[in-house]
Amino acid sequence: MRQRVSVSTASAFLALVIRKTLARSSHVEAPTEHRSADAALAALRESPGLCIVDVELLLDGPDGGALRKELCARRTPSIVVDARGRGVDPDVLASPVIVVVSGHMAGELDAGMIEAELLAAVGSALRMRGSRTTEPLSPLSSLSPEPALFHQSALELIVIGVSTGGPTLLLRLFEEVREPAIPMLIVQHMPGSETAGFAARLTEHTGLTVREVTAGPLPPAGVIGVLAGGCDFRLVRRGATLHLRNATLEGNPFHPNVDEVLTSAVAADVAVGAVILTGMGQDGAAGALAMARKGLPVIAQRPDTCAVAGMPQAVIDNGAARWTRSPEGIASTLNAWNEAARRGARLGEKNCLG
Repeated sequence: MRQRVSVSTASAFLALVIRKTLARSSHVEAPTEHRSADAALAALRESPGLCIVDVELLLDGPDGGALRKELCARRTPSIVVDARGRGVDPDVLASPVIVVVSGHMAGELDAGMIEAELLAAVGSALRMRGSRTTEPLSPLSSLSPEPALFHQSALELIVIGVSTGGPTLLLRLFEEVREPAIPMLIVQHMPGSETAGFAARLTEHTGLTVREVTAGPLPPAGVIGVLAGGCDFRLVRRGATLHLRNATLEGNPFHPNVDEVLTSAVAADVAVGAVILTGMGQDGAAGALAMARKGLPVIAQRPDTCAVAGMPQAVIDNGAARWTRSPEGIASTLNAWNEAARRGARLGEKNCLG
């Protein structure tokens, strides 16, 4: 069954590009179109199968604010198109059911980005919706029709998996990341003699608190852990605390192993978010797929920004990536996740105080 689609943008040209792109998909009907924030808001409230909204409408005064609020409150997936690369509100980025497609040319309408990336975003949104179509969307189309969705303030852990090209990228990426409110673990393929020094270098370069971690309790929020190199670990839950346990993986060429960390987190029922960055091979793809089956959020680095694209490309190819982002977009999303956690903590404190 083909899905209903609503497209909301004030730009007739952008609407044309989106319409022509959607025409290549056999999974959606011809879209209905709306030209104002007020009309888009009415379309959202009618609950069509899938809403695609131009970010420009979210900036359109009071009507744009109301549209943004309604979009973020929805329980069903939507797509926000930032065709001119102007940036997206943190509340939109933090939503677990909004897929953002961003242009790569700041200030200029990036039609090529829409043609290249919109259909993948539609596939991601329909998978989150649990859509049943006559053709498979990807390997994930056979998964649970109702993946568990949650607000990012409920994330217990963020795992960053990375290999070739990682040290240089991480130094640049964490320049833009604020102090985390969610425990964060870097799983960088690296010899055991180098991870403590790399953690110290990250601390010195970024001003964040970064340290090497081994078996034992995970470091608290505010401390970024770099998993000790040259060996493997899995996550286990002990009461309310998450612990790392040493693991032995036969024939594993990549240490520490991203797949082992992610699959063990899923097995321990950890609300984990993952970012798969530059690297050779496919480590992280199996773990990301296990996460996607649970509705957990996975970001893949945009392949054209990678030193070696093997790891994120494998996550994209198996359908596990909910978002594909540049390093700058990844930093923004990490900040949005952490800000959502801070807001959730403040709300909890307020409720406790009565």
